[in-house]
Amino acid sequence: MTIKWGIFSGSLLVRSVYLITIPIVLVQIIGIIIFYELHWDLVLKRSAQSISNEIKILEMNKKSQSISEYANTLEIIKIGEFDISDAETISNWIFKKRVNQSIGEIPGKFKALQNEDFFIFYNSETLDYYYLIPKKRVETKTASGFFLWTIAISIILSLISYFFIKKQIQPLKRLGIITRSFGRGIETPNLKPTGSSEVRGLISDFNNMHNNINSTIDNQRNMLAGISHDLKTPLTRINLMIEELDNLDIKKSISKNISEMNLMLNHYLDFIKNEKNENLKEIDTQILIMDLTSNYPKMNITNNDSKIIHVRKNQISRALANILDNADKFAEKIFLSSNILENKWIITVEDDGPGTTLSQEQLVKPFTKGSDRLNQGTGLGLSIVQKIIKLNNGELRFDESPHGGLKVIISLEINY
Repeated sequence: MTIKWGIFSGSLLVRSVYLITIPIVLVQIIGIIIFYELHWDLVLKRSAQSISNEIKILEMNKKSQSISEYANTLEIIKIGEFDISDAETISNWIFKKRVNQSIGEIPGKFKALQNEDFFIFYNSETLDYYYLIPKKRVETKTASGFFLWTIAISIILSLISYFFIKKQIQPLKRLGIITRSFGRGIETPNLKPTGSSEVRGLISDFNNMHNNINSTIDNQRNMLAGISHDLKTPLTRINLMIEELDNLDIKKSISKNISEMNLMLNHYLDFIKNEKNENLKEIDTQILIMDLTSNYPKMNITNNDSKIIHVRKNQISRALANILDNADKFAEKIFLSSNILENKWIITVEDDGPGTTLSQEQLVKPFTKGSDRLNQGTGLGLSIVQKIIKLNNGELRFDESPHGGLKVIISLEINY
């Protein structure tokens, strides 16, 4: 199993918490090492030396009649027989090391064990006496308490850092959401500057940029809309005037040109139209595809999955109709496939037309026209499709169809 480290280190929040937590943990670890290696080791060393010296004195005076009273004074239990079958080696490795160093100074071959209540010292050569040292004399809860306190402090500081940094990063997350929405053409409000001074400055700069771009787009849209509407009026008058002409060929030619100009103006108006405010509607993907393709005799549906989803129906219908009109104009056969794959709705339209030599960027660039037949007209058809698909959080791609023409792939995220 491969661990994706990007999951743990990708976000700014996680990285910031790392920057705070790792130094805290390192300092705590160093503190624990210093405590155990210097302070606690020194305490256990002195305890081991003290116990060994006391046992040494008891061993030297073990025949004395008052030795038992002396042992009691030292809190050492001195007995002749003791069952060590359930005893084990000393578990505290620091104390074990210091005890083994200290009991070497006692005459004889002394060993040290422990059970639940005592540390047991005895001469393995003679086995005449057993010296029992209560564990409470050596062990203390200070060490474990210090260790737990250190861990608790690390956790508390890490949590405080997490929530503090999370609060500082929230304005950046909101800015990211607004930026992505604005980039897809969705109308977005200005953000209230919050957070640190640097973040507030960044949000203020974004708001200024956002307002300037919207103002520029509105001015261009209004100018183009005004020109388009102004041109429709003389075109309508010309259309009425040609009714007076007797020459049918000239009349037909002028009427055709007027129709083409009206179509171009409609494309301009479609391009600048505000598409953002349509609400999501519940549709069945299979029914929508059937309704859209019913007017295309050249249509061949290779697959049409059925799924109830929520989309901006009018926008998606316009985008698909634009693609189908292009295919119908230049091809003899059209092939459509509608597939539901996990959380994606994939619509593929192919044809057996002449195809195109233009790149993906050229096909969707506004007002771009070339010698290729698929790029005749105003050069706005696929630009409008691209804008609609982006607005619906989708992706538009082009490829060469195995049937010889153009292959258009629309990928939309599903909203249930």
